[in-house]
Amino acid sequence: MKQDTTDYERQERENVRKKNIGDYFLKYSQAVRPWLKELAEKYKAKGEFPMMPMVVLPSYYTDARDKEIALFAALLIKEDAEFEQIREFRELIGDKPWEWFEKREFVRLGIGRVQDRRTGGVMNWKIAKLMDRLWDNCHILSYEIPTIGCKGTFIRPIGFEIDLIAKAQQCSYFDVLTYLVEDCCVGNYDYKLRLLLMIAAVSDGFGLGLWSVDPSELKSPLTTDLRTFLATFFSDYKKYGNSDDAIHLFGFDRDCDFFYCYLAYKELQKKKPKECSEFATTYLRWYEISARKKPYQFRAILPET
Repeated sequence: MKQDTTDYERQERENVRKKNIGDYFLKYSQAVRPWLKELAEKYKAKGEFPMMPMVVLPSYYTDARDKEIALFAALLIKEDAEFEQIREFRELIGDKPWEWFEKREFVRLGIGRVQDRRTGGVMNWKIAKLMDRLWDNCHILSYEIPTIGCKGTFIRPIGFEIDLIAKAQQCSYFDVLTYLVEDCCVGNYDYKLRLLLMIAAVSDGFGLGLWSVDPSELKSPLTTDLRTFLATFFSDYKKYGNSDDAIHLFGFDRDCDFFYCYLAYKELQKKKPKECSEFATTYLRWYEISARKKPYQFRAILPET
């Protein structure tokens, strides 16, 4: 009983400590968080984004099913890929990626000498393996049609299948995506699957609005650079919780919008390196010494967007 009480008290102290850290951040950043939200909204509205393969490749298509196939194909392309490499993927999946997928034209990429060649910097057998995994999960055999005397194969859209699995297994879209691409050579899959889910689900910014996903599932894609950006405004966030916990405190409509904020700030840094550096240094110094500053004093150091 004494041990149980001690564990309970320890947990209570930890909860109080985390709450104090969170409350301090919220109070201290109250004049800056609206600026960050505005920065993200302006960035989304402008519509000029980095050349991310999962953004660029689907943009060539108008049909939702074509966009889905392009989006999943782009999972395999390196984030720093050259435009030529993305173009090679576009040539591979053609003008109608859904038909390419439905007819299993990707199979040839995993046969003979072709499998050891590269498309867009990616080994062909890796492309074949990922597409085969998706096809296996999305196809169903129809009942035999008496008048014809044969069975047919019906392919469901990937998003439709993911939704079915998520509901049947009572798990998240991210969990289903992880299951679908495991062992399919998708590097840095946590970041890439968060980005894929964000692109497929949101309708603004670079989102495609293909799937209906609860906003609570849309977490910000995480990179080392983004965590550094997070620490610029919430330097002791690791004492509060993980990156997702900290990002949630910023109060964006969707946590994934923090990614837009990060991209927007990186762009602002390139345009106004001195102003951003002075702002970050001053903000961090005030934060760490618990300086008592008025809202107008914070607004005075914010770089113009």
